[in-house]
Amino acid sequence: MLPDFLVLGAARSGSTWIFKNLEKHPQVFVPRQKEIHFFNRHYEKGIAYYESFFEDAPEGSRIGEVSPEYLHDSEIAAPRIKAHLPNAKLIACLRNPVDRLYSKYWNARGRFPHRKDLPFERKLEEQPGLLKEGCYVDHLNTYLRYFDREQLLILLYDDLKADPRRFLTSIYSFIEVDPDFVPPLVDHRINAAATQPLVAKNRWLFWGAKILRRLDLHSPASWIERHNSGVIPPMPLDIRRRLTDTYYREKNRELEALLGRDLSHWNA
Repeated sequence: MLPDFLVLGAARSGSTWIFKNLEKHPQVFVPRQKEIHFFNRHYEKGIAYYESFFEDAPEGSRIGEVSPEYLHDSEIAAPRIKAHLPNAKLIACLRNPVDRLYSKYWNARGRFPHRKDLPFERKLEEQPGLLKEGCYVDHLNTYLRYFDREQLLILLYDDLKADPRRFLTSIYSFIEVDPDFVPPLVDHRINAAATQPLVAKNRWLFWGAKILRRLDLHSPASWIERHNSGVIPPMPLDIRRRLTDTYYREKNRELEALLGRDLSHWNA
């Protein structure tokens, strides 16, 4: 048994929120393990290994997985997905690439002790490939070489923030399950960088919120996370301007043309 749909990413663009709300839908099956990353990291393990993640899917359910590196690993992942899942529906959620990059930096800094004092610009010097992750139009065009446009749902993180219920309904409709189902997590923030243990005010409260989420006690977990969130300083304007002008301005304009949507605020 193989998936009907994949959430490709992008990383730090709501993929955990999407995963959790898919998990709650009674007509959807996603493995308990988010980020299987079979098509970009573990392909050599074979298709039987991949199928094992979906063995418990109830008959008649829509089956999917969420691996947010599939998008920027498009050159590797897209032809492999086409070979095994030619009719799959693909979902991408895109965030202002500068904001996404900064969120990814703070998420790592908040989770890994050896990264907690690493300056943002030093991180980019060490891993320049991170910048290419935000060139979304290039990655999407790679997928469009293998899949019909109708197979690809492209969403914006801006829309998730503005109206999460409508955003989720568009996903449910796309994968052909009941679009009127309202999961308990739809109005909750999940996995924000400011709530990570090395950024949050108190690590014990961080773990307490994690335990409450596992018990499906999402309202008290969100209350703890909201009050325990640390402070993430804004990105200096000169760095934001340089990243936008050097790497993303033209790519954002190309993405505008592909989507038929105004993204001028990403270049502001």
